[in-house]
Amino acid sequence: MATMIVYPETGQFRQAITDVTRNACHNKQLPVFSFIGTVKLHGTNAAIGYRQGSGHWCQSRNRVITPGEDNTGFAQSIDPLADEFFTVHVLPHCSTIREHYDRGDRIVIFGEWCGGDIQENVAICGLKTMFVIFKVKIVNQLPKAKASVHDPEQKYPRTFWVDPTEWADVKWHERAIYNIYEFPIYTIEINFNQPECSQNTLTAITEQVERQCPVGAHFQRIGLGEGVVWTEWAETTGNLTFKVKG
Repeated sequence: MATMIVYPETGQFRQAITDVTRNACHNKQLPVFSFIGTVKLHGTNAAIGYRQGSGHWCQSRNRVITPGEDNTGFAQSIDPLADEFFTVHVLPHCSTIREHYDRGDRIVIFGEWCGGDIQENVAICGLKTMFVIFKVKIVNQLPKAKASVHDPEQKYPRTFWVDPTEWADVKWHERAIYNIYEFPIYTIEINFNQPECSQNTLTAITEQVERQCPVGAHFQRIGLGEGVVWTEWAETTGNLTFKVKG
């Protein structure tokens, strides 16, 4: 059965500062985190979900979609390819995804459905419509159970983002499926005791992307980019993220 797995909203830098401060222990220094920045594409949020024995489903940001009840043509384009994509281009390349799929967990591959006439006034407008993967989530389907001294992890089902080093090679160019890590990435170290010291660097990178979209440049298109999404993986396993837009 298709089950909608919502992609969380990506907040601004100030929200990340608030979240880190709120979660910090009292009377302790705030952390210094290393972030990876990926190009923010101007399209529409989309995803393909899989569960063994249940097949696949497509979804937009807000609902499960089908070729008959679609969102900008995503399901119509992806639905016929989804099973082959997963079997040939995903499972053989990511052991974590394969392990959890075999256990019956849900696998959700999130990305941006972009290009074509989905959005206007950006470099990728007018390119062939494409699906660019930017995050993969696993939703553990084991039933809830009371935590015990011997197995405290039983308390809740485990939902987590798969580290991008495991799926950065997942793509299928012949079918216009790309991976955000194929394109330029950025890095920054942010000291949350002095987050304002990172603002100029964040702004400079954003302005660079805005002047010329790196994904557009990859396809020989000159034009505007939208911004950068920054994610911390080492300590927060992909849960601390923010965007900086032009």
